[in-house]
Formats: sequence, structure tokens, C-alpha cells
Amino acid sequence: LRQYGGDISWAQWLGVSVPFCTAAILVAWILLLAVHRFDLSPDEASRLESQRPRTSGAIPAVVFDQEELSSGKLAGLVGATATLVAFAYAPVAAIFGGTSSVALLFVALALGTGGITRQTFNSYSWHLLFLIGGGSALGLAVRESGLLDILTELVKSGLATTPWLLVTELILVLVAATTFVSHTVAALVLMPLVVELGTDAGVGELSVLLGALACSSACALPMTSFPNVNSLMAVDDLGKPWLSVKHFLVAGIPTTLAFAALLVTLGYEIGRLVFSV
Repeated sequence: LRQYGGDISWAQWLGVSVPFCTAAILVAWILLLAVHRFDLSPDEASRLESQRPRTSGAIPAVVFDQEELSSGKLAGLVGATATLVAFAYAPVAAIFGGTSSVALLFVALALGTGGITRQTFNSYSWHLLFLIGGGSALGLAVRESGLLDILTELVKSGLATTPWLLVTELILVLVAATTFVSHTVAALVLMPLVVELGTDAGVGELSVLLGALACSSACALPMTSFPNVNSLMAVDDLGKPWLSVKHFLVAGIPTTLAFAALLVTLGYEIGRLVFSV
């Protein structure tokens, strides 16, 4: 987006994402309650009913390990806070060469001072970072080669011209694509096209932000994102999976459709206010 002269500040990002994600979580929670309430077996329903008087109004205690705040942990906390402040305030990040340099500086200091062990450093998802970096290089190649301009001209003929309809069509395409393809891969391939089309329509920042949220909204299949895969692989003490593909389809399809509808209604209106479109 910056390569096309646009930019989204942290305040704008949070101004759209916080209220939208809050509403989306509430919608997802209601849908999950409805789906799994109707999916109760007779034995499970009777068991819950028998436990209701004893557990009503009580929240189970969370078990966690309490650790002391050492000087090293305090230094890491201060460094992470300073890094986030530099991310949020562009002039500070510019002093160090940009947000990427600030992030690398924090990692180098944490690793050099022992705040991050070599084992922890090696356990990071470097393959994901290389995937993101490769996607950026792919996007640059697509744009510089002229292929992005060709695709944009071909797509323009079949898309709407009004901002709301254009954003709606882009969101539907992104949600449909990320249902069957990894969110990260779909975003790397399709977001440059969203930037081009949105910028031409005068809603570049709005379309990019809503498009980024749309890429994370699809959850109908277990293989569309890392959290879905992790949930599918979770097993109980006997090695039996907690979830199956059926559970994702039953709850994921209505949730995905609800998120898409929420994006083109509430998300679009919030974005209009934040970006003054």
C-alpha cells in the first residue's frame, strides 16, 4: 500500500479492528453456543443438567505457574514495550531505519544479552518468515513485470464501480479463496490486486484493511489456517481427537458467512468513519 502512496497508521488499524473484532467474537460465540447446544447428546445433556446447580455462577480457577519478575524479564518487557512504541510512532522508527530495523535490533539485543536463548531463537517459525519475505518478492515481481496491471485491467471489467460494491466483491473473493487455500498464501497472492483496485476506486486504505480482516475470517475447513490445524490435531488423554472435519463444517460455514456479512456492513461503516471516506 505504501508503494502506491497510501498508509495505515496504528491508530487507524486499531480504530477499525478493535470494534469489528469485538463484534465478530460475540457473533462467533453466539453461533458456537447455538451449534453445540443443539448437538448435545442425551447423556451429555443430562450430565450438564445434573451439574448445573453446583457450577452455576462459578468460574473454574485457572491453573498457572507463578514466576518472579527478574531483572532480565523486566528488561525484556521494557524492550518489547519500547519496540511497540516505535512501531506505533513512525518518527521514532525512522531514526533507526524503519520498523523492520527496530524489530531486528530488539531481537539482536535480546539474543546478545541472553534474554532469548539460542534454543528459543532456533524454534521460531522461520519458514513462515521466509514465506512472507518470498511473498513480498513475488508481489514486487508481479508489479514490476506489468502482470499486475494486466490482471487489474481484466478484473476491472467485471467489478462494480461504486466503492461499497467494489469492497463487497473483493471481500467475497478473499473469503472464498481463503476457505480453500491457506490464509497467508491467499493474502500474499491477492492483496496486491486488492491494493491496485482499491486505490483506483479511491478506497485503498479501507479495502486493504477490510481485505486483511477478510483473509482471516474464513474458518469453514480445518486446513485453512494454523489455529484450525492445531485444533484438529488436539487429542484427549486417550489419544482421541476432540474435533473432526464435521465440527469445522457445522460451525465454520455459518461463522464464515456471518463474518463476511459483518465486514461489508459494520466493518465498512467503521472504516468510512476512520478513513473519512
